[in-house]
Amino acid sequence: MDQNHHQEKCLCARNKFCNYVQKSDQFSDEEKKYLASVIVNDGISEILYVSTVLVGWALIAGIIESILFPGIIVYAIFHGVVDYKVITPPVIFLVGNLLLKLSYIAYNLRGKISTLDIFITALPYAGSAYLLKKFLINDKIMYRAVGIYLKDKKNQLKQKLLTFIHLSNKSIL
Repeated sequence: MDQNHHQEKCLCARNKFCNYVQKSDQFSDEEKKYLASVIVNDGISEILYVSTVLVGWALIAGIIESILFPGIIVYAIFHGVVDYKVITPPVIFLVGNLLLKLSYIAYNLRGKISTLDIFITALPYAGSAYLLKKFLINDKIMYRAVGIYLKDKKNQLKQKLLTFIHLSNKSIL
């Protein structure tokens, strides 16, 4: 029993999310112990990581799609017709994106989610939310911990972007 507890502490120490929870003052010692056990033993970190990657993936895909699809409309307006040469790149992008996302999710979460869940998670823009909801809906403590963690990560990213923009503006002047 003592060896299992030691192994759990070591695994928790190597896990960013588990580390964050353990250092947080927003949880009691009992909640921290429970969260560490769930994070290390239930693989919630992998689900959280994949979910975070899918959010970034959706942002990048959204930017690409916002360029491709209006391009088709502009082409159709100026040429009066949309032909296969114009439709092919967006279709290839959509199909390729879906296949890559399916492969990524299936590889990283193999054995943790069902095949149906893999397909639902691969849906554009909603996959990350579905994945988090599926695994956190019944665990209020974990739900709270993930919410606090993601909010903190979002604030860190926002701060980095603001710093980058501020430094970029200084270098332009």
